[in-house]
This record gives sequence, C-alpha cells and structure tokens, in this order.
Amino acid sequence: MRDYIYSRDLATCQVCGNAVTDRKIVDHIHPLKVAPDEKLDKDNLWTLCYRCHSIKTQLEESIKASPNGNNKLKNISRDWWQKAIKEKIK
Repeated sequence: MRDYIYSRDLATCQVCGNAVTDRKIVDHIHPLKVAPDEKLDKDNLWTLCYRCHSIKTQLEESIKASPNGNNKLKNISRDWWQKAIKEKIK
C-alpha cells in the first residue's frame, strides 16, 4: 500500500509540493490510534516530506492533549491539515 500511495502522489509531498526522495513517508490523515479501521484506506493515506510530517505529528500531539482530542483527530479533514501545516511552515 505504501508504494501505491507514494506512486499515486507522484513522490511529492501533498502539503508543500516538494519531491520526496529520501524517506517514503506515507502518513495516516486520521491517526491509527484513533481510526484503526482506516489503516489501509487509500483516502486516509498521503505522502508527506519529513518536515511536513514532523509538523503534523506536533499538531496531532497538541490536539490529542486538548479536550475531546481523539474525536477531533478522527474527524479532521485533509484540507484542514494542509492549511494548518502550511501555516506552520510560514
């Protein structure tokens, strides 16, 4: 599945658009811990570069620590993540 997603996304980070050549990071939009049923759902997977993945992980930890955090993480959209990560890159 990882190779399929990496190929589908043309080896390009789905947030910043940079080529992903060193580490194939295929990330779960809804984290496995809160959405285990979406583990291999191709609509829940995307390619991220190391920098964007690191930012997303930090944001996930912050959201998880907030009230009702796991439920929020289970329902955050791909578009929301793209916007939030891009804001952190600026």
